[in-house]
Order: sequence, then C-alpha cells, then structure tokens
Amino acid sequence: MSKFNKLYEEIIKKDHPIFKPASKEEIKKRKKAKFQRWFEDEIESGNITKNPDGTYDAKDDVFIDDMGLTKIPIQFNKVDGYFWCTNNKLTSLEGAPKEVNGDFDCEKNKLTSLEGAPKEVNGDFDCRYNKLTSLKGAPEKVIDGFTCSYNDLTSLEGAPKKVIGIFNCNSNYLTSLKGAPKEVRGNFHCFNQKNNHEFTKEEVKVVCEVYGDIYV
Repeated sequence: MSKFNKLYEEIIKKDHPIFKPASKEEIKKRKKAKFQRWFEDEIESGNITKNPDGTYDAKDDVFIDDMGLTKIPIQFNKVDGYFWCTNNKLTSLEGAPKEVNGDFDCEKNKLTSLEGAPKEVNGDFDCRYNKLTSLKGAPEKVIDGFTCSYNDLTSLEGAPKKVIGIFNCNSNYLTSLKGAPKEVRGNFHCFNQKNNHEFTKEEVKVVCEVYGDIYV
C-alpha cells in the first residue's frame, strides 16, 4: 500500500492526529496566542500606540472578546472607540482603559468587582452576566446607558449619579434601590429580582428622577 493510500485510509477512519480533540492546555495556548497576534497586528496598523509610561492608547475600537483571557494582558489608557472584552474569564478589570469614547462592554466574565473600570465612558457601560456583588469602581460618568443586570448585587451603591440612557438592574438580589442614580434620562428597569423581591414605581421615584418609563 502506498504512503498516500495509507494516509487516506487513516483519515477516512478518523485515526489521524488531526481528528484528536485539543487538550485544555492546548486550547489555552491557542487563545493566548490569539491575543498576541491581535496585539501585534494592532501595533503594526498604528491603531495602538505605546505611551512613555508604558500604557497603551487606541485610536479606534478594541475588540478582545472570546480570547480566554483571565486578565487584560496590557494596561490601556485611552480608547477612542469601543472597548469590548466580553465572553472571557476575567476576574478583574485591571488593565482596562481609564477613558473610553465609545461603549464599554465587559459582560459574560467572572467579575466580582468593577475596580479598574474606566472613570469616563462616552457611550454605554454593560457589565451584565458576571458575579458582581458590588458596583464599587463603576464609572463616575456614563454618557449613555448603564446595565448591571444578571449579577449578584444586593446594593446599588457605587452606581453612576447620572445616566443619560437606560438604567437596568434586573435579575439581582436587590431589596433596596439605595445608591441608584439620582437621574436617569432613559428608562429604569428593576424587575425580575432573583430573590423575588418586587419594587414599585413609587419606590423608584423616591430615589431617582426618571425621564423615561419605569419597569418594575
């Protein structure tokens, strides 16, 4: 049997190494390499530049989602576009930019705190589907909406004081709205709490001036 025929038979029978599932270590290496390739491409294109203090600025969007990251490998300073680090395994926002001129999205990670989040976000801030027990460290200024639903919050202390878009704190363990923004220009959502606690529109109005609709 020729070498070609033997190889063909192995492939047909799925006995060839290319069919063997990758180990967890191999998958980890591939995802780490994915960030490194992305970073090198961004540096080469000029989108990302290094500052004298060792931090990095981005002239456009930064999308480092779904890379298996447990931490942000570099320290960003300012991002002129969107910053998305969704669907990773981040337990901390250390390395996140200090200022983002678009949306900041860190949903679907393993965050228990927002320490390290940008101080200013000139778009939406989305941290849903994490394990947050506190909003401490949340941006002081959010130009558009703020979503912290599907977490383990028992308090809204630390939330931005003013939200131009919607404010969504659905699906947490809230029994009080203390700490909610003083002003929400969009809609206010606080229904479907995991502990089955139900708020009233009157309770929302006591703590927050809402220009849109209230969903309880």
